Amino acid sequence: MNAKQWRVLFVAVAATVFFVKCYSALVTVGSGDMPLWERFLASIREHGAISTYYSGGLYVSPHGNYINPFNHPPFIAHFLRLVGGLADLTGLPFRFWFRLITSVADIGSALILYRLLRISDLFHPVAFLLYLLAPATLIISGYHGNTDTLMIFFLLLAVYAMQTGRAAWICGIAFGMALNIKLVPIAVAPAFIFFLPDWRKRVEFVVIASLIFFVGSLPYIIQDPMVIYRNVFGYRSVAARWGITRFLAGFADIPGFVSFFNAFVRLGNYVLLAAFAAFSIQMNRRVPKPPLYVQVGTIMFLFMSFTLGYGHNYLAWLDPFAALAISTALLYYSASGTLLIIMYFINDDERTRWMDVCWLAVLLCTLLLLRVVRDRKALANLNS
Repeated sequence: MNAKQWRVLFVAVAATVFFVKCYSALVTVGSGDMPLWERFLASIREHGAISTYYSGGLYVSPHGNYINPFNHPPFIAHFLRLVGGLADLTGLPFRFWFRLITSVADIGSALILYRLLRISDLFHPVAFLLYLLAPATLIISGYHGNTDTLMIFFLLLAVYAMQTGRAAWICGIAFGMALNIKLVPIAVAPAFIFFLPDWRKRVEFVVIASLIFFVGSLPYIIQDPMVIYRNVFGYRSVAARWGITRFLAGFADIPGFVSFFNAFVRLGNYVLLAAFAAFSIQMNRRVPKPPLYVQVGTIMFLFMSFTLGYGHNYLAWLDPFAALAISTALLYYSASGTLLIIMYFINDDERTRWMDVCWLAVLLCTLLLLRVVRDRKALANLNS
């Protein structure tokens, strides 16, 4: 097909997928996260966001430990009020508006990614088409109901702004908004910082991104900064479900292992962040530097390869970066899609084995991306 025919196909597929997401958002209840978001909103409206950080959305265990704590950046309290306001104004369910907004963000992500791949000389029409059909993004935005794809939109916007030579403060605004949704972009912050050519621009980027996070967190970050630090920055996702921690959990019967495992989980994230920073410095010492899109994608895949915690919604983080090549797209989208379909709609007794299969797929994609970081010529082999 020629370029025009491909573009027509992209628009048709994107529109169809968007319609499916909207229909799912309207007629399905979604995952357990959707009623949890509604409980958070009810608590924010009745008691305020700070009380919700303490109360965890109204549910307390018999032992006094809060179940499902509100561990999102303070900006999400504003976001939930917006979604609730739209629901009140239109009479359409909260769950519909929440998932509609994230689905619209996916359209924005697709437009940015299309431009980003082309300017990076990384575009392959088949890989991009597979991205538009990626099951993880479709399920997370249209059914599950979480903010991950909204965070990815702002992260891609920041990558695009920086890679196209926009001012550092513009990149900082987009990156700060990504942090306002989730703190995951902290892992790739060093890649942004060292991709910039000098320290003046690096400081400008960091200051503006921090300022956007601070402003988005008002007034709550002033009212009680410690509870925000504890709930948001101190949050650790569930371990022993994925990858390394799932493997290590098999040795739980060994005396003293539990103490080692807890220390490993507690300190491991700091080791990962330090490793990502060192890797970012190394990538940006290369001449020429790998495209920022490749750098961020590689770190995101490394993150999912070695993360100590796991949630199914995390799988949507990798979708834009698997579109680098046909091989990574086929491998990752098929593995993540199969896992999510089984987890949400089939409930197979052997579903944990599919998590291992998906993790192995992530590891293999990570190795392929590392090859591209070392040598751009390796991309031709991936797409052959």
